[in-house]
Order: sequence, then C-alpha cells, then structure tokens
Amino acid sequence: MKKIRKLLIFGMLMGLLGFLTACGGAASETASTKESAEGENFPNQPVRLVIPYPPGGGTDVLFRLVASYAEEHLGQTIVPTNMAGATATVGSRHVKDAKPDGYTILGIHQVAATAYHTGIVDYGFDAFDPVMMMTSTPHIPAVSKNFSETHNITTMNDLVDYVKSGNEMTWAFTTGSEDHYTIAALLDAAGVDPRSLNYVNYDGTGPQYAALVAKQVEGMTGDFASGKGYIEDGSMVPLGMVFDERNPFLPEVPTLIEQGIDFAVTVDRGILAPKGTPAEVIKVLNDAFEKALADPELQKRIEELGSFPNFKSTEEYEQHLKQLDDQMEQLADKMQF
Repeated sequence: MKKIRKLLIFGMLMGLLGFLTACGGAASETASTKESAEGENFPNQPVRLVIPYPPGGGTDVLFRLVASYAEEHLGQTIVPTNMAGATATVGSRHVKDAKPDGYTILGIHQVAATAYHTGIVDYGFDAFDPVMMMTSTPHIPAVSKNFSETHNITTMNDLVDYVKSGNEMTWAFTTGSEDHYTIAALLDAAGVDPRSLNYVNYDGTGPQYAALVAKQVEGMTGDFASGKGYIEDGSMVPLGMVFDERNPFLPEVPTLIEQGIDFAVTVDRGILAPKGTPAEVIKVLNDAFEKALADPELQKRIEELGSFPNFKSTEEYEQHLKQLDDQMEQLADKMQF
C-alpha cells in the first residue's frame, strides 16, 4: 500500500513538472510570436521623429521635408518633434533611452560623433541602430554683411588672411556639432589654429543666423537649406563652398578647394533608432524612406535647398557612420577650446 502511495505521489509530481514545462514553453513561444507579430504589424500608430535642434535650421528643414514624403509609404504619420539643447544631446539621449520599437526615431548627422569625441556626452553612433542615410549637404562658412563691407572680406582666403594677421573676430557655432568640426577642420587645412577665433555657442543654426543678423557675432557656418533667405537678402555673405564643386544655385561662390584650401566635407543626415530595435522594424522604416527619396519631385526640392539625395541602406549607412566617426576623432584635440 505504501509502495502504491509513493508511486502515485511520484506520478503526480512528474505530471506537475510536465505541465509547468509545457506552460513555460508556451509562454516563451507566445512572447516570441508576439514580438514577431509586433514587427510584422509595424507601424500601427504614428512614428515620432525627434529633431534635436530648434525649428528653422538646415537639419529641421530637411527632415521635415523628407518625412512628409516618407510617411506616404510608411502608412502612418511621421511627427517631427524638435527637442533642442546641449549640442543636440537632449534629443539624442531621449531617443537612445526610448523603447526600441520603432515609434521613436532620431534625425541626426555628424553631431553624434563630434559631441562624443569632444567630451560632451559619453555615447556616440554605436549607442543606436542605424536605419538609413537620406541627404548630404555642403557647408557654407559666411560672415555678416557689415563685417564683409567693413573689412573687405568676400572669400575664405580673405578671412584666413585677416585672422593670420592677428585680427580678432567672433564666430557663432554649436559646441561639438558638425559646424564646429567644419570650421575647425577648414582652418586647420588652411594653416590656421582653429582656436584663433572667438567662439560663441548657440543651440543650432537657427539661433546662429539670428545672432549674425543682429550683429552679435561676425561669422558662422551654415548651409543653403537654412541660409538661402539670408544670402538672397544680402544680410549674410557666403565665403566658399565646403565641397568639391560649386552649388548651381550659388554659382558665383567658389569652393574652398578652388581657393587653395584642401578640404571638403558634407553634412550627412540620416535616421537612427534606439539600440535593440527589431530588424524587421528597421527594414520597414528603411524601405519607406528609400521609396520617398526615389521620388523625382522630392529630389528636386532637396536640390533646391542646396543639398542632394544620398540614400544609403542600413548596412551601407552603418559603414559610413564608422568612417565619419574616425574623421571626427582625428580632429578632436583641436576642437577643444
């Protein structure tokens, strides 16, 4: 009788163990299926595109434009959200810490690398998952109309000579941003210590333009996308194109290379997602932006803003980010003021 009772207890325990194992397996399978289903159903609500700069700058203008086309292919609204501050790191940190589900993404450029290499933040490109690259934009160093007329400065060579002669000038920039890198790199290429200028920090190019027009500063590094109006009304004088060819909308402005300064770079804007975002979600986002950027109408509008479409897929963009990171790291010491 005792032996029978032991066998019954043993059987009950084994049955319970089997039941628990089955439940665990089912739960695991359900979680896996749910995760897969979330990826397959993405997106089923609006996607928030965080732009880590104030409204009005080149980054804001271009991301809003491209997003308005991409949402047609995504099947959901893309909501541009300006989140400025701390050299774009308020917005980038927000996305870095967001849930990796594809519903919060970051519109960014080289600032993610320069902010890291200049010690502003403790994370760089590798803290995110790349989605795609959308455009490249040549920078345009410029001075105010008043400064240009007072000192007869109309080209970058004029400015280099002015600074080499020991003259002082104030320059608007965003610490650790891509415009910080550009002015430091081009001065270095021209044989001028990047620390020769008196720098004034602003959060984004929008406030920089306002400061230039208000005569609070004498120069800045902008681009055609955001500076078109200031160039056309004469309040800002472009000194050169930081590119290997002239802008067809500013044919009279020579490149730095034409002026004997061996330096060219573009601001490369793309989309990043929080680390751990499912691959199938990233692919959906990548595909929507790729289709948008293939639209001739959008391509024309981008070019009219002084930029050009430069789509790179997730894998290509990842490699490009590594190259950008290496470039920023090489000049980091000379960007410390």
